[in-house]
Amino acid sequence: MARKPDVDASALEAVVRRAFGASATVSCRRTPDGVSTQVYRLVRRSETFYLRVAEEADDNLETDAELHRRLHALGVRVPRVVFVEPFDAALGRSVLITTEVAGAPLAETACPDADARVVVEEAGEDLAVVNGVAVDGFGWVRRRGSGWPVRAEHASYPPFLTSDLPTDWPGPLDSLFSSHVLDAIEAMLDHERARPPAMGRLAHGDLDATAIFCSGGRYSGLIDFGEIRGAEPLFDLGHFELHDQERVPGGLLPALLRGYRRVTALPPDHQRSIRRSAVLLGLRQLCRWLGPPRVHRLDHPAVARRAARIRQLTVPCSTRGSG
Repeated sequence: MARKPDVDASALEAVVRRAFGASATVSCRRTPDGVSTQVYRLVRRSETFYLRVAEEADDNLETDAELHRRLHALGVRVPRVVFVEPFDAALGRSVLITTEVAGAPLAETACPDADARVVVEEAGEDLAVVNGVAVDGFGWVRRRGSGWPVRAEHASYPPFLTSDLPTDWPGPLDSLFSSHVLDAIEAMLDHERARPPAMGRLAHGDLDATAIFCSGGRYSGLIDFGEIRGAEPLFDLGHFELHDQERVPGGLLPALLRGYRRVTALPPDHQRSIRRSAVLLGLRQLCRWLGPPRVHRLDHPAVARRAARIRQLTVPCSTRGSG
């Protein structure tokens, strides 16, 4: 997916003036990350803020602002909301400005292993609070304003479970996975269909070591709630396992679970449930890569890596049973 072009500079400057006042001197520079979402780093004297432009014209980032406020009130270390505009005519988008979280992503620090585990444990406590928030439905959160609870695209779990999967199963997956792996995946899908959660739970949606910030070797907060959704309770833990060891060696999932348990009890079969969630959410993302607009080839490096990771996670599930 190509990186979106910068927004109109004069329109952006006008938003910043409304947020901070005409007399304030604020520098504005686009961040190097952010492909589908345009994010700008704002600096006013010694303070740093981040401005996010909504991905779609009908997205109202008052939804995100309300979520940040409520999470902050629950004690979760997330950025504070500074300014939100439901729609800016010059930009053709909603905008949100938040404070920065101190430090840098854990994935980009040279944090000793012992310190990294402590950081992730504390992040696990915050994550458990996030995952305890109820969502009306499943799938991508609909950004339609500050109403509460937030609403998702599907009223029930089954459509979310199989979203993006081939309707002519297994479709192109037949070229990526053996029949043994596909059988194991089908067993996981059957397991989930038989025990659908009655209510969606808030998922960060993209939790890995890049979203966990630390400063001076200590946990400082969670960032990047751009992919929030309603999901099964262990979705974020599954996502973390899917990406564990990609950027930080040694495996940090056990540390995340230790912190998580301080807030929320995990079910007796949580290890298999987390792995099942990792496989199925990884599979849905893989299928999105294979379809429009990306239409990656089967031999694309990202496809190959994801297929390999799914195989790695699926074999233990299939040999021990899917739970």
